[in-house]
Amino acid sequence: MSEAYWQAKIWGLLHDPVLKALHNNSGRGENSFWQQLEVMQNWRENNWNPETSGRKILEHIHQADYIASASDRGAIGSVTTSVNYAQGNNREQGLEISHLLSGEKRHFKIKQHSEMLATNRKDYLTSKEQKLLEAIPKELRTNPEKIKGLFWWLWRCLPAATCEEFDDESLMLMPAETRLPDSSIWSHGSITAALAGALAGYDLTTADIERWPTNKTLSHPYLASFTFTPVQELIKASRKMRDFWAGSWLLHYLSAKVCWQVALKYGPDCFLYPSLYQQPLIDHWLLKEFPEFEKWREKPEANSLLTAGFPNILVLVLPKDKVQAAMQLVKQTLLEEWAQIGDLVFDELQTQRHWMPDLQANSSTWKGWLQSQWQFYWTALPIGKEGKLLKNAAIPKERETEFLDWLNAQNQAYITNQNKNLFQDNEINFLREAYQQRWEKQKRKFSVNVGSWWASIFDTNRYALAAVKNARNWELPTAFGPRSTISGIGPVVHPGEDWITEGETKKYWQQRVGLFDGSEQLNATETVKRCLHKILPTLLNISKDKIAVSYPDLTSGVAGYLKNADSEELKIFNRTCAAVKNWVDDRGQKLDVIHEKWGIP
Repeated sequence: MSEAYWQAKIWGLLHDPVLKALHNNSGRGENSFWQQLEVMQNWRENNWNPETSGRKILEHIHQADYIASASDRGAIGSVTTSVNYAQGNNREQGLEISHLLSGEKRHFKIKQHSEMLATNRKDYLTSKEQKLLEAIPKELRTNPEKIKGLFWWLWRCLPAATCEEFDDESLMLMPAETRLPDSSIWSHGSITAALAGALAGYDLTTADIERWPTNKTLSHPYLASFTFTPVQELIKASRKMRDFWAGSWLLHYLSAKVCWQVALKYGPDCFLYPSLYQQPLIDHWLLKEFPEFEKWREKPEANSLLTAGFPNILVLVLPKDKVQAAMQLVKQTLLEEWAQIGDLVFDELQTQRHWMPDLQANSSTWKGWLQSQWQFYWTALPIGKEGKLLKNAAIPKERETEFLDWLNAQNQAYITNQNKNLFQDNEINFLREAYQQRWEKQKRKFSVNVGSWWASIFDTNRYALAAVKNARNWELPTAFGPRSTISGIGPVVHPGEDWITEGETKKYWQQRVGLFDGSEQLNATETVKRCLHKILPTLLNISKDKIAVSYPDLTSGVAGYLKNADSEELKIFNRTCAAVKNWVDDRGQKLDVIHEKWGIP
C-alpha cells in the first residue's frame, strides 16, 4: 500500500473547509484540518500543499480540484461578484433549495444561525472544525499505519459527525459552491479525492514527491466501467415469488461485494456509480472491518440488508496503471463470492437435508454449471486526451491557435457530433471576457479543464462498453440430458452421468426436503436461488431470527389486505388464524417447518 496515495486522497477530501458554505470570505478559501493529522506530518513539515507547492507531482495532484469543480457542478470560477440568493434580501429565510425529483422546496438554514452571526464567524467555525478533528478516533488520528482506516472514517463518518456537532441533519446538504449551490460539499470532496488519488498514482512514493524522476510519466486518471451478465435471465428463471427476489438479491449482493473489495484497496470515493455512501451492505462490512465506527454509524437493520438495489454496472475513477489490476480484482471477487454461495447451498442440501446424497460438489450439473454462469465486460477511457494538458489557460485572443489546438484534441477524443463541440464561439467570447475581468480585478489567470467534457467522457465510456458487449462470442455450455423445467436452460441437477433420462432425474427430484414441490426440476443456479434464504444467516453473519422477520413472504401481502379490510373480513382473518394455530397444535409441528411449507409463496 502506498502511503502517499492515501495522503493525496486525504488532501482531496479536506482541501476545502468542511463548513465552507457557512464561511464568509475570511475563511472560505482556506483548507480543512488535513495538516493537523499525524499521517500528514511529512506533508506539513515539507510544505507539500498541492495548492501552494511548485513541485511537479503536487501541481499535478492539485488539478483534481479544478477537474472536480468543472465535472460535478456548474464551473463558474470566473464570476467575480457575489450572488445573493435570499428572497427579497431576507437573510433570515435561508437558502431555498429544491428536491431533484419531486421539486419540493425547503430552506437551508442551520439551527445555530443566530449564534454564528452574533460572534466572529471565522473563529466560531474554526472551533467547530477543531471539535470535528478531535472526534476522529485517536488511534486513527495519530497512527500513520492506520491511514486507510482514517480515510474511510473521513469519507463515511465525518458528515455524520458534522451533523451531530450542530445537531442538524440538514448539513448533509451543505453546498460546495456558494455562488451556484447545486451540489454538496461531501460529493465534491469525494470526487476530488478520487481524482487526486488517480493523479498521484497508486505507487507514489515520498521520494517521488521530493524529486520527481526525469524519466517517470505522471499518472493519468481513467474512467473505467465493468459489468457482468446475464441479469434478466437470472431473475426471470423463477417459479415462485421468492425465486424472483432471490435472483435480484444475488445480483445485488455480488455487485456490492465486488465494490467492497475494490473500495478496500483503492478507496470508496473511486466509485462514481453506484455511490457507496450509506449503502447498508457496505456499512455492514465496514463496521466489521472498523468496529470503532459504530459511534457514527449504527448497524444496518436486517430488512435493509435484504433490500436489493445495487446495479450490475460499475463506474469508477482509477490511475491508468491500476485499471487492469482493478478489473481483474472485480472478476476474481465475483467468481469467488459466487463459488462460496454455491458451496454454502450445497452444504445445506447435503449435510442438513441429505438431498441427493450421491451428488458430488464437482459434478458437471452442479459446479460445472455454476462456473459457467457469468460473463464479464469492461472498458476504460482517459479523463482528458492523453499527451495533452489537463487544463489550459491560453484563453486570450493572441493565444487562439494554442487554445483551439487543445480544444480540438479534447473534442475529437470524446465528441462525435461536431455541432456539440466545446466551446462554441459565444462561449469562447464569454471565457475571454471573464478571463480579462478576473485579471484586471484580481491579477489571477483563469483556465478551463477537461472536467468540462465530463458528460461526453461518460457517454463515450458507455458506448465503448456497449461495443465490447456487442462483440461477445460467449455461448451457453452444452446441456446433456433433461433441462430445467422452469427456464429450459441448463442441465437438471442430478448425481448421475451426463446422459440420463427424464424419468431418472424425476425420481431424484421427488426429494422435496421442504424446498421443492416434487414436480419441478431445476438447474444449479435455480437451486441456489431456491435455497438462498437458508444460507443467509451464514453469508451475512446475522441471526436466523432476524432473517426470518425480514425475508419477503406472504406477510406483506396480508398486511396490504388487512389495511383495506372491513370488520367482516377481519373476523374471517382471525378465524383462519385460529384454525391454523389449532392445526399446528394438533400435529405438534414446529413453526420453522410450517414457515418452510407455506410461509413463502
